Amino acid sequence: MMTTDELWQQFFYHLKVKRRSKATMKYYECTQRVFGRYLAAQELENSTLSVLHLRGFLLSLEEKGLAPGGIHGHGRAIRALFNWASEEELIPHNPAKRLGLPSLPKERHPTVTNERVKQLLSSCKASEQPSRDVALVLTLFDTGIRLQELTELKLEDLLFERGLLRVMGKGSKERFVPIGARTMQAVTNYLRKERKPNHAGVRHTFLSRTGQQLTKSGVGIRLAKLGKSQSMEREDTAPHAFRRGFAVEFLRNGGDVFTLQQIMGHTNLEMTRRYVNFLDDDLKTAHLRFSPVDRL
Repeated sequence: MMTTDELWQQFFYHLKVKRRSKATMKYYECTQRVFGRYLAAQELENSTLSVLHLRGFLLSLEEKGLAPGGIHGHGRAIRALFNWASEEELIPHNPAKRLGLPSLPKERHPTVTNERVKQLLSSCKASEQPSRDVALVLTLFDTGIRLQELTELKLEDLLFERGLLRVMGKGSKERFVPIGARTMQAVTNYLRKERKPNHAGVRHTFLSRTGQQLTKSGVGIRLAKLGKSQSMEREDTAPHAFRRGFAVEFLRNGGDVFTLQQIMGHTNLEMTRRYVNFLDDDLKTAHLRFSPVDRL
């Protein structure tokens, strides 16, 4: 019977064949290290693992002070490993079959609003590369694309004659995302005025001051600096806060969840439905208009 480390190696090979992203691979590698240390400390082998041992692993993470989200993430990775191994018949029984995950606190994550975008655009005026930063802010808010998709955006992906961006999403899945006229103008303005590639082979749209591809951390730092000048917290201007903001405004302006699912590249509708929870104020307004008791 395979050891747990051997299972991980086979699982990683499976993920590579499926062309999973580097971020996904790092996520599972992190769990492999943490889980491996737990098994070594407990002197456990794969052949003797049961759901009780896996629950013990999650409890050990809680005792060490890991946040619920982190525990949940490691639990999902463990379940994915053993569920896959069971389907491939690499193990005689699946110890994760009855492994429950801790419930996550229903916290409201920061979401970029129209007002915040206006403030950030104001901050861009004092930026070292104002045209680029305006294009960054508007592209994120207007399209809802992921940070990775933004940084990997190349010149040939700007299909402005069709009003679209071609993006490569998770799992190397290509999709086409609509982009508005104002944002297209902002990107075009940046390309004409400030984009200076280090050499002709640099095809990425958004570049750093050195003329190289702007990294994910570079985008985050840039947005944080723009927000700081407006007394915003870093998490309020995080790239994913723009993605949430786009989804909320799309629904608020009359868009439907099925179209939103396609634009955002979600594999299932449940992922998209989460954004409906951000519309509390709209629900309250609707209740004021249509309350059956108030209309008696």
